Amino acid sequence: MVLIDLQKVISTLGLVSSIAKPVPLVGTVAGGLLDTAGGVVGSTAGTAPGALNGLLGGGTGLIAATQFGDATFMSAAVDGSDSDKDAATASSSTNSTTVSVADVSSSSADSCAVTPYSPAPVTLEPFAPYDASKALIYRYRQQQSVNLGSWFVQEQWMNPSMFTCASGNKQAEFDIANGWGSVDNARQVLERHWDEWITESDFQYLASIGINTVRLPIGYWSLGPVYCQGTAFESVSAAYVNSWPRVVRAINWAEKYGLGVLVDLHGAPGSQNAQAHSGVSDGQQNLFNNPTNIQLTINILTYLTQQLVKVNNVVGIQILNEPSNVDSLPSFYTQVLGVLRQVSPEAAAFPFYVNDAFDMSRFADYVSTRKDFVVLDHHSYFVFGDADSQNTPAPQLTSSLQPGQGSLSQQIIGAANEGRRNIVIDEFSCALSNQALSNSADAVADRRQFCTGQMESYTNATAGYSFWSYKTENCASDVNWCFTSAVGNTLPTSFFSYPNSTVQAIKGGAGVSSSPAVDPTTDSSFLSFGTSAPADVNDYSPPTTDDWLAAMGASDPEYDRVTEALATTEYDNVAEQDIDPSVSAANPSVTAADTSAAADTTADAPGTTTLWPVGPTASASSFGYDTSSDDSAQAAYAVDPTINSATIPSSRMQLKQVGAKKRSLGLSSLPQRAFLLSSALQRHRFVARQLRASARTHSRPVRARRDLGAEESAVVYTPEQAAIAKGYSDGWKAAKTFAAFNNSRLGFTGQFVSDALNAMDNKIVSGDEQFYKTWFMKGLADGEVQVIKMLALQMDGPQ
Repeated sequence: MVLIDLQKVISTLGLVSSIAKPVPLVGTVAGGLLDTAGGVVGSTAGTAPGALNGLLGGGTGLIAATQFGDATFMSAAVDGSDSDKDAATASSSTNSTTVSVADVSSSSADSCAVTPYSPAPVTLEPFAPYDASKALIYRYRQQQSVNLGSWFVQEQWMNPSMFTCASGNKQAEFDIANGWGSVDNARQVLERHWDEWITESDFQYLASIGINTVRLPIGYWSLGPVYCQGTAFESVSAAYVNSWPRVVRAINWAEKYGLGVLVDLHGAPGSQNAQAHSGVSDGQQNLFNNPTNIQLTINILTYLTQQLVKVNNVVGIQILNEPSNVDSLPSFYTQVLGVLRQVSPEAAAFPFYVNDAFDMSRFADYVSTRKDFVVLDHHSYFVFGDADSQNTPAPQLTSSLQPGQGSLSQQIIGAANEGRRNIVIDEFSCALSNQALSNSADAVADRRQFCTGQMESYTNATAGYSFWSYKTENCASDVNWCFTSAVGNTLPTSFFSYPNSTVQAIKGGAGVSSSPAVDPTTDSSFLSFGTSAPADVNDYSPPTTDDWLAAMGASDPEYDRVTEALATTEYDNVAEQDIDPSVSAANPSVTAADTSAAADTTADAPGTTTLWPVGPTASASSFGYDTSSDDSAQAAYAVDPTINSATIPSSRMQLKQVGAKKRSLGLSSLPQRAFLLSSALQRHRFVARQLRASARTHSRPVRARRDLGAEESAVVYTPEQAAIAKGYSDGWKAAKTFAAFNNSRLGFTGQFVSDALNAMDNKIVSGDEQFYKTWFMKGLADGEVQVIKMLALQMDGPQ
């Protein structure tokens, strides 16, 4: 039988294929698990449930389509991401030019000459000292992210010059390492690329425009020669002797500019999806059907966890990128997570990301069954698909993204609700087919609305997004896939968690001043935390972690006002379903006489809670932090996997509507919520009459202790009121705490609330958790309005 290399034929004809790939005959991957991993193999032994046997291999077809309403759109391409993106780039922009291998190759011997590259050695740098509180902010905040694609995992469509003298199919990382005349030549080509493709100045630029996270795709080969043993890269492992120090350098560059890093295992031993971007171009998926490759992958992920779990700005580790949607994938994830959670106490609470294999519904269900910090990653592309989806007009695609209204938006919201908002869209682009824009009166405007519509939808419904990708070799003319070119064209000019447009809008909004105006040059109750607010926004420098932790409970007139109101005012329109039916049944009736008699003796009685007002001397422990040591601070948010808590409302935009419409936290953008909440802030009424009646009849209140000094007098609540007050207080403080760290916002809200409740050690009476959750979200939303108000004042400068 003759094997025809169809890809080469197509390239010779000057065409580009998004599907056809040659499948050359290759030798088998070396078998057996080599115990050369420097103790990593040993550290896994005894903790894993055992290698999976009989796993089903193979993919699920060339295209995975998702039904949205009456039209079928491609949410992503499963079996052709790298080459499909290449084709899409050519078809979706008349200004973009795709360079094929044939374009950059030459028959002359000089084309493969390697200019010697001998830079100063890149040494393995230490990471910054571990600060568990700072790490918490990085990991729970809302993410505005960009992929650093084709840096440590090469993709031919993105940087074709790297493949000029590659071997074989000239499509994958292995083809580069096995080409260029020798492994040492390939090493020099790769090291030059690692040093020049992205530099420290790129991280500085990203931070300056509001990007706060980067997704860093790496391959298992990036860990160095030891982790190439027993894999296809064993014969070329010497090309990667200096790769890991450069990965560490990238993480440290990001930390210097306040950027989080999601470390993404883009290529696993044997290939998780048969795609070239997994490192090999043989067209075979040999991970899930090979116990040896499964164990090698677990060893690699174990090493990454050991190295990165105590790195402040590493927001998580992605277990696999775009795996084939095999039947055994959930079992694989469960096995891997079971091992990684045992690596260290910090690993028990560390965020691990799982890709949904372009099957959002299936893996939203999977994430919802777990209570630990597991994040669902979905990739959303509209440029791939069948004829119907290709012909869908751009405005129709954009309408499907309308927050809370469009079909795609609704699907993402459903997945977010199911999984506590533990979902991110970590690959998307501005690419559209030519057909989608063929009848457009203004193609530029329609493309811009489509791309910004994605950003708004993903921000409202999920904990973050990540654009694919930061750059390509054709960036100057590619506004679809190249972030640096898209900024200011198909994308906005900035990406801050609190957009300038929102701040500008709130400045002119009615009813935003729910408390007396303050002089921004002297007000220290907000963001500045003990220092005077800057006269110019450019002078603002966020305080250190210690500063904001120490001042989390600092005097805040606005917070004091609404907290006092909580104990004395009523709120009429609480929905009946939000009142726990077990309250009246669980609590015995207490008469007025009983209450009076118990005035001085029930302060510590079971079933009662005393909340102490937060004063200027309050510490971080008032918010659930224990700052006595890094380890204890991290352990405070450790997840107990045995707790079977109820599913948590996942998004501040999707809570049950508790109260009047003016207090609604329904589906609306941040500016809309800002106006709604800031105007309602003047009319807070916190406790439902039904709850007050129930509390007076069935709960045992706790009176202030008379033996305390004036500065230590206690505010006393029933258990239900205590849960409400604690929830609102924590939400308010969370908004301010995150804002104090580079103006961040809490993103993984459901997970944060769940972990906070777990860390409270039953301080919230069983059955009252829903009160805490609901009012945490209200306090968070109101606190964010206060952040906007302060930013508006800073923008104005001294009055």
